Amino acid sequence: MGDTQAQFIDVDELRVGLYIYLDLGWMGHPFALNNFKIDSESQIETIRGLGLKRLRWSPELSDLSTPASHETSIDTPVARPSLAEQQRRLLLEQQASLARCEREFADATRAFREILKLAPVEPEQARERSQRMAAGLVRGLLDQGESCIRLLSEQAGEQTSLHAINVSVIALLLGQRLGLDAAVLDQLALGALLHDIGKVALPERLRWRDTVVSAAERNLFQRHVEYGVDLAKRMGLDPEVSAIIAQHHEYVDGTGFPGHLRGEELSYLSRIVTLVNHYDILCNPANPVAAITPHQALSLMFAQSRDKFDAAILAVFIRMMGVYPPGSVVVLSDGRHALVVSVNAARPLKPRVVVHDSRVVRDEAPLIDLEHADGLGIRQSLKPLQLPRAVFEYLLPRQRICYFFERARESMDRPQPP
Repeated sequence: MGDTQAQFIDVDELRVGLYIYLDLGWMGHPFALNNFKIDSESQIETIRGLGLKRLRWSPELSDLSTPASHETSIDTPVARPSLAEQQRRLLLEQQASLARCEREFADATRAFREILKLAPVEPEQARERSQRMAAGLVRGLLDQGESCIRLLSEQAGEQTSLHAINVSVIALLLGQRLGLDAAVLDQLALGALLHDIGKVALPERLRWRDTVVSAAERNLFQRHVEYGVDLAKRMGLDPEVSAIIAQHHEYVDGTGFPGHLRGEELSYLSRIVTLVNHYDILCNPANPVAAITPHQALSLMFAQSRDKFDAAILAVFIRMMGVYPPGSVVVLSDGRHALVVSVNAARPLKPRVVVHDSRVVRDEAPLIDLEHADGLGIRQSLKPLQLPRAVFEYLLPRQRICYFFERARESMDRPQPP
């Protein structure tokens, strides 16, 4: 059943016999499937405990044609919701989607932190947990069909895990756009998650930073690749996954480390992770003052560093992220300022944005999908510090960029606010 046939129902109106859809990720609920027919009151109580306010349901697949509170006579005309009501529902859906993404991102960062603790002392157990986590991320992506890249708040997860989750999410979206099948995506997800696993053997002062101040520190920092390869052997990881760990700082022009490998000497999956790793470090350096915007990062990678990356992979990456990736601050064609918060990986040129509007409370500002906003587009990108103070405080550009994937739904595209 397509989304256009689905309807929405408040969780308080659920009853046995309804066929419902849980738009949650792999760790978001305890059920075997994301869609099923409710067959007990205990299932309803469990669903209510998930914190959702509304669910999609299928009249066609339910035992009842419509929930009790929505029953109407065949002769009674059904009132169409007003524009204000449609906008209210749209806002609730958008808020629920963001909350779901942030909850899943936070769950993922906590799970990864536990893997980091386990890896040096219980490597096989760490491998098993990593494999389950990677498979869950892949399943979460594939179950959603068409996906968006969603910008999250800086407080979305545990900080030492942000980079690994960012790289994993973007690498998976890129792998999907490159046509990789589920089995290969599992390998890509596992390698992306664990690409920096060797850093657990570094001194704390060097562990989660990519800038060093001396040659001795630089040499020690670069040894995290060697430590990662050794740990990969202890964990019993597949060769493809181990290759990602060994090569995630290698570039196709031979300027990377530790082996100065070139071109086809690098595995295909490691070329994906290397590119995404480079992008995330530009957006999220150890020193936030040195961060550049996602739009600047893409421009820099293409203009000055494209020889470092596989040309075909880079081209797909840029198309996927769009000219203005999530986190970009932009000026719209009508002169208003906006923050890009979501990009559809299949239709990246028209992202969703939050627009500065002093008449609307920031937390209640709905997203505008530029794909469906007639005549409205993006004029230019700005650095956050170029924004007027009131606009900056409203849009709250992120110092640290956190990404997750969310399900692209037509119901989130309309109606458009003015």
